[in-house]
Amino acid sequence: MKGPGAAELSRRWTPDRLAALQEQALQQARIVKGPHQFDTDWPRTDEGRLDLRGVKSGREGLQFRFITLSRADFRHARGRLMFFESELSDCLFDSVSLSGQPRFDRSFVRCSFRAASLKGLAIGTQVTACDFTGANLRTLRSLPNTRFERCIFDGADLSGADFSDTTFTDCTFVDATFSAGTSFTRCAFSNTSVAFGLARVTRSSREGEPLPDQWDGEEQSEAALEAYAQRYAAAAAAGRADDPPLDPEGAR
Repeated sequence: MKGPGAAELSRRWTPDRLAALQEQALQQARIVKGPHQFDTDWPRTDEGRLDLRGVKSGREGLQFRFITLSRADFRHARGRLMFFESELSDCLFDSVSLSGQPRFDRSFVRCSFRAASLKGLAIGTQVTACDFTGANLRTLRSLPNTRFERCIFDGADLSGADFSDTTFTDCTFVDATFSAGTSFTRCAFSNTSVAFGLARVTRSSREGEPLPDQWDGEEQSEAALEAYAQRYAAAAAAGRADDPPLDPEGAR
């Protein structure tokens, strides 16, 4: 039997239901020790997960602070979704479409983000056995001292991603996309093979040995910045200075 589609799942989340979920998040944050418990108007999914599918957080966003959560299903979620100092395990974020610079902060273990749209995501600091296959991770930013372990980035779009002071252990990047705006700064790679392509690599290492600094996309990046500056100047002259995205990578 075919399950409900993304639109049907989204329609379930009336303003009252969304407000009730946010209130639960506030109440649970006051409980120091997890795991934390949430209720919805629907039974657990066939896989026994908390059914948060299709949740739409809107402009205000949905915030989870100091939460320990396991086996939740966020598939097809929409809008702004944020986790602060939270620990998630065995959760599903497949095919989510998050906006408003989402933030996933602290610990994510065995979570799936397959085919997710996570543009502008800030993530860290411990990401273990997570699957980002085919995800849109354009302009992703790793939080300081983030560790990715046994993570899959196969087929992911990492154009404009910024990895700084980040460790990758037993990760894969098969057919991942990097742009001239992608950067790896002071990163360490262990048992992780990466074809950097146009990406910028600075003061990084592989298996404890320094990697040569490289930036094959430097000329392309400079050209993109020049083109962006021209578009911005034209928009400003026309009184539309707020129209172009702040990041040149966002224009593509």
